[in-house]
Amino acid sequence: MKYFLYLMGPTFMILLGLQVLGNVIITFLLFYGWLLAVPLLKKEVDSIGLTRKNSQKSIGFGLSSGFLFFLFIFGGLIWLHQYFIDLEHLQALLEQWGFSGKGIIGLTFVLLVINPILEEVYWRGFMHQKLKTEMKTIHAIWITSFFYTLYHFLSVIPMFQWPLNVMAVLPVFAAGILWGYLREKTGSIYGTIISHMLGDLGILCVYWFIVR
Repeated sequence: MKYFLYLMGPTFMILLGLQVLGNVIITFLLFYGWLLAVPLLKKEVDSIGLTRKNSQKSIGFGLSSGFLFFLFIFGGLIWLHQYFIDLEHLQALLEQWGFSGKGIIGLTFVLLVINPILEEVYWRGFMHQKLKTEMKTIHAIWITSFFYTLYHFLSVIPMFQWPLNVMAVLPVFAAGILWGYLREKTGSIYGTIISHMLGDLGILCVYWFIVR
């Protein structure tokens, strides 16, 4: 595929930083560096959906869908975490990765602000627009959602046993599909960023109130 390197680049960065080097800080630098650098170097930032057109509609959809994601993630795991999470294993792994002490404040900011902005700029902005020039929009949405989910799967492999690691990324894929349709319907990624932030907030609340 013409854009295979762009699609696989983020997954390779996660693989290299997290699985090979085993360092979260290096992983963040590699991963977010790729998400930021590629659209900038291709000089296509203006076409990725950062437009005021339909921005209010996009933000409204983003807030409503993000609130549902937050309830699904945080509310669902408060109820069911004893069936899905091995707390001792997960706590040890997160401490090994540096999710402890003062560093957690910086990591929280990265995951709550930098992560949703750069991921949406890359996947629902840059890659969505690229693939739309080569194929039907529905195919672009499904392909970006698949590759967006792929590196999340790499991240959760050490956290959960099979088949829970697969189950853990199914909502990620569903979110990618929804955000792709939201981006296409409104022509803007403002709503997808907001929805993504609220979903990540749900994950962080799981960490702060259940895992930590």
